[in-house]
Amino acid sequence: MNFLAHCALGSAHPHYLVGGFLGDFIKGPVPTNLPQRVQAGVRLHRRIDAFSAVQPDIKTSVLRLPSALRRVAPVFIDLVADHFLARHFETVHDEPLATFTARTYETLADNVAHFPPTALRFFRFMRDHDLLGRYVSLDPVERAFARISERLGQSGIVDTSMAALRADYDEFEQDFLRYYPALRGHAQCWLVDAQRPPASVAPQNY
Repeated sequence: MNFLAHCALGSAHPHYLVGGFLGDFIKGPVPTNLPQRVQAGVRLHRRIDAFSAVQPDIKTSVLRLPSALRRVAPVFIDLVADHFLARHFETVHDEPLATFTARTYETLADNVAHFPPTALRFFRFMRDHDLLGRYVSLDPVERAFARISERLGQSGIVDTSMAALRADYDEFEQDFLRYYPALRGHAQCWLVDAQRPPASVAPQNY
């Protein structure tokens, strides 16, 4: 759900960024008809999700929410992460948010031939409403979480979640400022390993 973070963490190459965006729309085996670096971007998205699930500071953010919300708390924290990333984008990525989002929309538009229908619909919505740029406000977080919770049949949790976020806003922000650098470092290391050619096997003499 944190599209800004996945696109930013995959921005070392346009195709990694495309794969980072597509990660939430591709389930099961990564399609082999995608360009190799798009495939790698999808795998990076999954690697980041797995790494996030065990990060202590992300778990701390989850525990700041009422216990009744714990089942959906990780989804909410993903959205909150995009909000704080938008607010701190130039600091952590050395680039104005508006510059990055414009390049991201252009990169994704150039690669829509690789998008499944659900991804294409969402991309158009995201671009037309500048969703990535608008995450500097909490309103898109609330609206996105409202749509998700409605699909889960738990629309009543939105007000409670937003109230908890606003009550401990500074603490959630400090959690983010600790865990995001860890996510970025992990993504960079994973990409270095992914680009390394397989070790050659020395011939054996029998």
